[in-house]
Amino acid sequence: MKLTHEFYKLPLQFDVEQMQREIDKFSEHDWQPHHEHFKGNYSIPLISVNGELNNTFKGKMLPTSSLTQSTYLQQVLGSFNEVLGRSRLMKLGQGCEVPLHSDINYYWYKRVRIHIPIVTDPNVTFYCGDKNVHMGEGEAWIFDSWKNHKVVNDSTFSRVHLVIDISGSSDFWQMVNNVHISQLNKVTPSNKYLPFKENVHSQILTEKFNVPIVMNPGELDGMLRELSIEIQSVTTNDRDKLMCFEQIMTCFSQNWRQLWAKYGLSKDGWEFYHRCRDNTFQQAKELGSQLKISNGGTALQMLIHCIIDPALNPEVA
Repeated sequence: MKLTHEFYKLPLQFDVEQMQREIDKFSEHDWQPHHEHFKGNYSIPLISVNGELNNTFKGKMLPTSSLTQSTYLQQVLGSFNEVLGRSRLMKLGQGCEVPLHSDINYYWYKRVRIHIPIVTDPNVTFYCGDKNVHMGEGEAWIFDSWKNHKVVNDSTFSRVHLVIDISGSSDFWQMVNNVHISQLNKVTPSNKYLPFKENVHSQILTEKFNVPIVMNPGELDGMLRELSIEIQSVTTNDRDKLMCFEQIMTCFSQNWRQLWAKYGLSKDGWEFYHRCRDNTFQQAKELGSQLKISNGGTALQMLIHCIIDPALNPEVA
């Protein structure tokens, strides 16, 4: 998610020792290697599609068996009183890093990632844009995942974070708006501490709907406007190519709206929706690969991952 600043430290504090006791119960077998095989990167899903061991974003999110056996981690997740998306424990081995990347993805475009360090060291550094911080144990942080970011572990042991994906209610964003932003040198609000309560199992609210079967025309237009803002923000983009690209996007929007008027969510229209987005991709791929967006990626990447791919999801019907 795009944020006004690179990092925000939330006014929250959690019981580090209890979290460490709970993660110590997991074996090496429980830690799954990163799906792109990044060296030293492992995770344990806590909330996932259908509560299973997977790395997908589309479908009903449910607690995994790893979460149901972790009482305090449940309390931490439940304490936000938010609808939670994909959440997991993330381990980064000593001397390893999370490579530089940005989250160009429909799921994360309107979701923020909360990081709660459980095991860390001052020699673990989180970089985002031109800023960097060390996130201390038991703290809670969010960051601008649209910008390029990476994590470097220069310590002598593995770092472990609890990572929670949410879109956030107005209460959550009001808290964010009130927190200390170090660059602005404002007064830091006092932290709210969450103690461990033995044998108390918190209610956890999880996503049931996170991608549309067919994206409605209003949302499609909104995402296309976001794409337009992105490519227009890069002053080095060729204006003629930009205008041609935007004309293709206008046709995409117009054709999609006509299909929606005829088919709506009906299965009868899925083939035609697919043809519409495929035709758009074929027309836009050359221009889109030459136009940049604010995080250094291309218009084509944003078009594919934030609009074309999530616009049609028959598998969740």
